[in-house]
Amino acid sequence: MRVVAVPAKRAEDQRRELHRRGLVDRTVRLGKRGDLVLIPVVREPPAGLLAQGAHLEELEGLSPRPRARNPSAELRERLQRYRVPLELAPTKWERFEDVIVVRLSEAAREHREAIGAAFAETLDARCVVEDLSGIHGVLRTPEVQVIWGRGMEVVHLEGGVRYMFDVAKIMFSSGNLPERTSIAAKVPEGAVVVDLFAGIGYFALPIAMHSRAARVFACELNPVAYHYLLENIRLNRTSNLVPLFGDCRKTAPRGVADVVVMGHFAAADYLDVALRSLRGAGLLVYHELCPKEQYPRTPVAHLTEAALAQWYDVESVTSRIVKSYAPGIVHAVVEARVRRRPRTKTST
Repeated sequence: MRVVAVPAKRAEDQRRELHRRGLVDRTVRLGKRGDLVLIPVVREPPAGLLAQGAHLEELEGLSPRPRARNPSAELRERLQRYRVPLELAPTKWERFEDVIVVRLSEAAREHREAIGAAFAETLDARCVVEDLSGIHGVLRTPEVQVIWGRGMEVVHLEGGVRYMFDVAKIMFSSGNLPERTSIAAKVPEGAVVVDLFAGIGYFALPIAMHSRAARVFACELNPVAYHYLLENIRLNRTSNLVPLFGDCRKTAPRGVADVVVMGHFAAADYLDVALRSLRGAGLLVYHELCPKEQYPRTPVAHLTEAALAQWYDVESVTSRIVKSYAPGIVHAVVEARVRRRPRTKTST
């Protein structure tokens, strides 16, 4: 039997992500060995899906699981009871503690109240909201509407980090879980990190808490997100995270960073800021949306051209696709190690 052995503090996040991908073997109970939780899987997960410190093992002796409650079956029953056509009901949802986020087709909106009640009763939620049209603008603001209950502020636990946010005001993508849980491992001991688009601390908090970074500077333009960033620093009792309110072009410190994180789809317009933040050499973690047929050529070219324009050589590059963002569009990440070229004087 194959199991993913994962440190206990990351086990629940790892289980959720494996379950979301349909990889958890639901016929077998989870096991435990020392500080490791053993999650049975039906097949080998992609390497990039494993949390920091997790690994795959072959194991025998885990106990069979009794027949589990099936929320999907219960949900179908409740929807039928509320006379909602099953072909109109959403088949996927996101859960942030006791707030559920769903997407509805135009036809399903006629039944939104019944759908909200069915989800709330089945999943024991205090609030169900409809995601109307994704994330908007530079401030990354969601557009949602309550269809059942009230109260959209949550404290969401992920990877040992507490994130407080309001689902109606702040975006939080569960599809980026592997990126958030693995980012700390890329930060050397004693490093200085600059996060140009910190939000509520998506990357800055895991780095501050789970790496040995000396200092993490977190820039954020959105006043609502900055408010929650301050709350999350307090909640997680971090002492090495420095919040900076305003446009990163004005607030990002210069010449101090060993690692610069660029977790925004407009990051290409800020590569000059990232390079000025470095102290001569370091790692850029750069996010971009691009057509699938242009991956990795286009994001690598954007980063390389910006580096050369700022007198930096690109010493190494790796890239990966985080997820499919839209038909034909992928969310890509490029990690590049760069070093400033010495400027030689020319004689006249």
